[in-house]
Amino acid sequence: MLRGFWEYLTDKRQLSMRDRTTDELHWRVNLTPIGLGAVVTALVLILFVTLLLLMAYTSILDILPGYRTKAERTNEALVESIMRIDLMERNMAELLSYNEAVATVMGGSTPALHSTVMTDTIRYDKSRILPTRADSLLRAALESTTGDYSLTNTKPLQSEAAMFSAPMRGTITRNFDAPESSYDVAIMSLNDEDSVTAIENGTVIATESMADGTKSVTIQHAGGYLSVYKHLGEVLVRKGQAVQSGAVIGRLSTTEGGIKTGAELSFELWRDGTAVDPERYILF
Repeated sequence: MLRGFWEYLTDKRQLSMRDRTTDELHWRVNLTPIGLGAVVTALVLILFVTLLLLMAYTSILDILPGYRTKAERTNEALVESIMRIDLMERNMAELLSYNEAVATVMGGSTPALHSTVMTDTIRYDKSRILPTRADSLLRAALESTTGDYSLTNTKPLQSEAAMFSAPMRGTITRNFDAPESSYDVAIMSLNDEDSVTAIENGTVIATESMADGTKSVTIQHAGGYLSVYKHLGEVLVRKGQAVQSGAVIGRLSTTEGGIKTGAELSFELWRDGTAVDPERYILF
């Protein structure tokens, strides 16, 4: 069967042209079915490659309906760039206006009231805003040499400061005070909670017994940070153990009635051998 099919594919056929009157043979071509198929396949491939070359190296696609021309794409990119520049100009104008108003206030005057109507050209209403008592209080707070809102007493921001989880839920009863050699913060437990947790992933490097009968745990963290947990009644980790952030490492001292009256966690945070204020790194 296969042999017969192969013979059919390779069997030559003759395509000829003869004179209708004299039956004279003008030309003839011998073809096989397999040869005819190869010729058709080659023609299709040549046509396909030709179309690819035309689309890649000519602008033939620009004449096709629904296809965006290069000019249209360029125009869209130009419009988008113009819109971005216009937005930047608006933002810059608003920023300059804000800085001007701040300078006016600091100079003892009152700023102009800006129009809320957004147009291509920003316009201003030159009417003055009447000062209020709140403005006077804010100005006094800004010009003061003390206080949280003082411009002369602003503390530099530490962008490198890492954020850790709190070692326990509670209230800060004693703050960090390096000049007074108070390197810890005291945390009073809430709702009789006695569990103390690690503030970040790390490795326990020490567990010690204190002179008052309580215990402490010291954990080394990445980035040169060291956390110290004191006044523990029970330690649940051992030296060399790796702990995860939020893992319970110990419990506060307890009595039969629960948490001792006034029992607090003493917590210290060190960075590269220097004590730092935990409240600048942890939201208690």
